[in-house]
Formats: sequence, structure tokens, C-alpha cells
Amino acid sequence: MKSKGAKITLIIILALIVIALINFMMYAIINKDKGFNVRFSLIAFGDNTEKIFEKEYDPEELDSIHVDVSSSNVKIEKADTDKIKITAYGDKNEAIKEAMDDKKLSITKENTKVFIFAMFYWCNEEIIIQVPKDCDEAFSIHTSSGDIVAPDLDNNIIHFESSSGDIECGNVNNGNLRSSSGNILIGNGNEVTIQATSGNITAGDFDVLSAEASSGDMQIGTIKENGILKTVSGTITLNKANKLKAEASSGDIRINSIEDYCEISTSSGNIIVDKMNITEKSSIKAKSGNVVINHKNDIYVETKTNSGDTDVQNNNRMSETVLEITTTSGNIRVN
Repeated sequence: MKSKGAKITLIIILALIVIALINFMMYAIINKDKGFNVRFSLIAFGDNTEKIFEKEYDPEELDSIHVDVSSSNVKIEKADTDKIKITAYGDKNEAIKEAMDDKKLSITKENTKVFIFAMFYWCNEEIIIQVPKDCDEAFSIHTSSGDIVAPDLDNNIIHFESSSGDIECGNVNNGNLRSSSGNILIGNGNEVTIQATSGNITAGDFDVLSAEASSGDMQIGTIKENGILKTVSGTITLNKANKLKAEASSGDIRINSIEDYCEISTSSGNIIVDKMNITEKSSIKAKSGNVVINHKNDIYVETKTNSGDTDVQNNNRMSETVLEITTTSGNIRVN
């Protein structure tokens, strides 16, 4: 019995050592490019959230604001103020670093203490950027495991990137939004690029839009000029586009209205267009799905299918505008 108890004790000690080594290795990997200016402590317990930074800036002194943090949520807020105020909450052992270079403000955060064991430990890590309602600064925000939330930024150029968090933003002017494993929700915009590796994309109306999702659905409003939409294993739903290129590998493409031009393809999904009024030669391709167009303008539809049925109504062979529809094993129906 005594020997058995000693073995259990030894196993527990070894397990704790392994946990400690894993914590150390994870910290080393995350901060491999930042050096090890830290102190180690045995245990962390309870709520360690504190205000760790607060400072105001004159907007005339700033052209751009850059935030690069590992595990904080970042929120931009508009307020009735003539100053830009940055407030950071986090662990009391964390430190905010700021740097100013030619009207570019950079905010980073480092942890000055690593806990070997963390039991019943929590910390609400958040950076709040409060700006005037008419601010025109550019924003570049990167967070590894936090969310990014922003209001309408009609006068701003933005670059938002989160590795494993969601991005939520109001209307924007120009920008780039990227999330590796989170959803992206954005209002309307001028010229915007959106990328979501394993999350959904929900967006409003744009002049120019490029959106790509690897394993998520995509829901878009209106694209006034040019649109490029691509998803690997999700569905594309679009209200209206003038000039459109859309591609889905294993999902459906559903479009309410297309004007001017389109180039649409899917490998194993259906393509459904409610209204089409094209003025340039266009193409639709589906390998193992059906193609359905409910209403079209006076054009010539040229079809080709290997093992599917074809039904085209009111086909004008004299029209200068041609729509090519090709399927491998799907049906084609055009009204």
C-alpha cells in the first residue's frame, strides 16, 4: 500500500511538471520573436483584471494608429470628444508599450510574468480606442485570439486581422479584414477586401468587393461595380451585382440579380439566378449541380451538358450578347 501511494504521488508530481513545461513552451512559442523579459511565478488565482494603460492624444498629431496584441479584444468607439483616448485593461503584470514615429502611433502589449499554474484564474483583456466622430486616422489592428469591434469608419482606411476571433465593423471607406477562424460582419463600403479561413462572411453594399471564405458561408448585399467572391465549402448568397466573378467548390451560389457581366462556377453545387440582364458575353459552369435562371433579358444562351437535361425559353440566336452555360452532370433551365 505504501508503495502504491508513493507511485501515485510520483505520478501527480510528474503531471504537474509536464503541465508547467507545456505552459512554458506555449509562452515561448507565442513570444519567440519578442525575447524573454519576464518573471516566473508559481500560481495565479482569481480575477486579475486591472486598468493597465490610459492616455489621450491630439488627433492632429496622428495619421494612423497601429495595435498589435496577442490575446486582447480591441474596440473602437466614437464619442463627443476632441481627443483620441486609449484605455487598456488586462492582467496587472502586463505592460503596454507605445511608440510614436512620424505621426504613427503603435500600441503593443507584453506580459512581464508567466504563471506556472493558473487555477480559477481569469482576466478580461481589452483595449478601447475612443475617437472623435469625424476622425480620419487609418487603423491597423492585429490580435491573435481576440475580437475586433468598430463603428462606422467612413473616412478611414482600415486593416483588421484576428487569428481566432470575430471581426464586427460598421460602414467603411477602404479596407482589408481578415480572420483565420472567426466570423466577419461588416456594413457598407467603398473598396474592401475580406478573407475568412473558417468563418462566415456577412456584408452589406459595396462599390468594389473581393471576398473569400475557405469553409464558411457568404452573404452579400449589392456590388455596384466589380465583385470577386470565392468560397471552398460554403454557400454564396448575393443580392445584386453589376460585374461579378463568383466561385464555389462545394456549395451553392444564389443570386437575386446580375447586370452587365458574370463569370460563375461551382464544382458540386447549384447555381440559381433570379434575374439576369447582361450586356457582355458571360459564362456559368457547374460540374455536378444544376443551373437555373428564372428571368433573363433578350440574349442568346449557348448550352452544353454531358448527362443533364436542357430547357431554354425564348432563346434569341440573333443577339450579340451570349451567355454560355456548361454542366457536367446537372440540368440547365432558363426562362
